[in-house]
Amino acid sequence: RIQVAALPGSFIAAGRPLAFIRFDSDTTDCNLEQVIEAFEIGRERLFENDPRFGLVVLSEIAGRALSPGVNDPGSAITVIGVQVRLLSLWAARPKEVPEPRCNRIEVPELCVMDMFDDAFTAIARDGAGSIEVMVRLQKALHALSQASHPDMVDAAKKHARLALTRAESKLELPEERALVRELAGFAR
Repeated sequence: RIQVAALPGSFIAAGRPLAFIRFDSDTTDCNLEQVIEAFEIGRERLFENDPRFGLVVLSEIAGRALSPGVNDPGSAITVIGVQVRLLSLWAARPKEVPEPRCNRIEVPELCVMDMFDDAFTAIARDGAGSIEVMVRLQKALHALSQASHPDMVDAAKKHARLALTRAESKLELPEERALVRELAGFAR
């Protein structure tokens, strides 16, 4: 049995295992070269095999839109909407797991908190001083907290609390801070 330890997009440093091999009692040999060749290690992440990479790139687009030189909160709000649609589609996927083609290979599931970190941390940081962005982000996280996936509920609430903390330190008007606090009320 092969247990994959590093999902596509993982940062791999020398000495970090890519996979673990466990032998059944009647099997003691394995073509290690073939296992090693099954992994592609490159300098750049690729959309084709790294689902989290798309979330990161969208978040970077929002970050650039929120930079002082661009100051385009509308584009950041659009990205938040796209992130919500992508994560909602992921959460709504069929729960039945199809019969595996390779029943001796174990691959870990994507970590929901990692996906939320990729999608929303930079937007919350860079948009903390923009009431428009903070309102949309809190509404988006509230919508995602309604998912049936328990990890998604936890991740949405955690990110709502973090975004609220950032907004409270950056928004100048007490009324704006109060509005964001009210919208984040679901995350208590």
